[in-house]
Amino acid sequence: MSQFGMQMPGGRAARSAGPDVYTALMFVGAVSMIAAIAMLWMAASKVSPSGSPFEVQDAQNVRING
Repeated sequence: MSQFGMQMPGGRAARSAGPDVYTALMFVGAVSMIAAIAMLWMAASKVSPSGSPFEVQDAQNVRING
C-alpha cells in the first residue's frame, strides 16, 4: 500500500507526539470528577451533625447545618 501513498488508520507516521482527543477527554473527565467530589463534600458537610462529611446523622434526630 505504500506505493500508492496510503497509510493505515491510526498510524503515527510523520506526526508529532502531542496530546490527542483521548487525552483531552481524559482531562475533561478528571476535572469533572474533581468538581463532583467537591460538590458532594460540601453537601455532606451541610447535612452532617458536626460539619464533618464523614459523620452520620441519627435517624431519630435529623438536623441540617446551614
